[in-house]
Amino acid sequence: MKTIIISLCLLLLGLNSGFTQTKFYNFTITAGMSLKQGPVQSGLIVNREAPVNEFIFNLAEIQKSYSFGIRKNIRLSSPFFGTIGLEYSQHQENYSLVYTCKECRTVAENTLSTSSHKITLPAGVGVKLGSLDFTSGLQLHYDLKSTMQEDTPSGVEMTKSKMQFGWYAGLGYSFDRTSIGVQYQSSLTRYGNNLVHNQQPMELMSIPGNVKFTIGYSF
Repeated sequence: MKTIIISLCLLLLGLNSGFTQTKFYNFTITAGMSLKQGPVQSGLIVNREAPVNEFIFNLAEIQKSYSFGIRKNIRLSSPFFGTIGLEYSQHQENYSLVYTCKECRTVAENTLSTSSHKITLPAGVGVKLGSLDFTSGLQLHYDLKSTMQEDTPSGVEMTKSKMQFGWYAGLGYSFDRTSIGVQYQSSLTRYGNNLVHNQQPMELMSIPGNVKFTIGYSF
């Protein structure tokens, strides 16, 4: 996805090399939406030393999420610009715990959900070609509050929230003060990184990644 976005941006740069930067606005209020995901990946086997309680831990679903924020636009040498932002979002992830010894238990599968309220600080650079723009940069995530719920107690615990780093790349189109766009975002930490079971990390092999659709108003 990242390669496609960068390739498209370079193509637009070639086709629109004569464009000049349009009216510049200092701030942009933004809202975004990421679609629900159903990732397919290998699970983590937990409790190998106790076959009766052994289960396979995996990410089953990532719920739809919304974000709201404000961005400071920094004028650079045309057609380039910089951005620094502040965003709030809420995320929910649903995990499955499938017990391998089904005849040993009355319930063969358990569901665990985590919810987090996040503050994100994105910082990036971009190029604006007429009404089109391409932006890429880094993000710092901090969980203001995280909670965990599960159908049946399994011994899984949530650790203290940590700072997380990520990156993003996106394309946008502006109608004077209003803009729409699409971003691909990814984190440098894996799913389940804040969960433990009997001091064993529950971190899965996959790295978070999602497509976010955005709308903004500049002033």
